[in-house]
Amino acid sequence: MRKFLVFLIFLLVVLVAADRGLHYAAQSEIAKRVSQQYEMVGDPEVTIGGFPFLNQAVSGEYSEIHIVTGAMTVGEVQLERVDATLNDVRAPLDELMSEPNIVAGTANATVMLPYSELQKRLPEGLVIETENGTPRITGDIAYQGFSVGIESDIGIDVDGGTVMVTPSNISVGDAPIPTSWIEDQLAIAFEMPPLPFDLQLTGIKALPNGVQATAEGTDVQITGGGPQ
Repeated sequence: MRKFLVFLIFLLVVLVAADRGLHYAAQSEIAKRVSQQYEMVGDPEVTIGGFPFLNQAVSGEYSEIHIVTGAMTVGEVQLERVDATLNDVRAPLDELMSEPNIVAGTANATVMLPYSELQKRLPEGLVIETENGTPRITGDIAYQGFSVGIESDIGIDVDGGTVMVTPSNISVGDAPIPTSWIEDQLAIAFEMPPLPFDLQLTGIKALPNGVQATAEGTDVQITGGGPQ
C-alpha cells in the first residue's frame, strides 16, 4: 500500500511538472508570435489563466489569457503599454506550439499614451506638464512677431477613433490675443491608427503619468491573422 501511495505521489509530481512546463512553453510561444506580428522591440508578458493547463490545452479552449506589452508604435503613434485581458479563447492544441491561430471571444484592454504624443502636435514652444496630477499646457507661443506666455487646462475625450484635446481656463496675461485664435492653436484632434488585436476605443482619461484609453473587441484575432 505504501509503495502504491509513493507511486501516486510520484505520478502526481510528474503530471504537475509536465503541466507547468507545457504552460510555460505555450506562454512563451504566444509572446514570441505576438511580438513578431506587431514588430515589438521585446516580447510581451503572457499569462494563461486556469489550472490545470493540460485540460484547457486538450480542449483548445481557455477561459482567460492576459497580455501586457511594452512600448510599441502603431502607425505613427507611440504607445507606452497595452494591457489586454482575453476571454473565451480558442486555440487548437496542434497549432498552439507551432503556428498558433488564437481567437478570443471578447477582449478588454487599457492603452497608455505618453503626454509627449500629444505635445508633439502643439505649436513649438508649448509643453504638457502635470500639476498636482492634472495635465496643463504651458510655454510661449509666437503671435504677430511676439512671444507670449500661455497656460491652459486641458480636457481629453474620444469620439469614435478620434482623440480630442480641448483647452480651458486659458491664461495669457495682458496680451491682446483673440481667444478663438488661442483655442485653435491649443486644440488637438487626431485619428488613432488600428490598435493591436483590432481593439476599438471606448473611452479615455488623463492620468498623472499619461493618457489611458480603454478599448474592447469581440472575436478578436490574437495571432495568426497578420498585423491588424
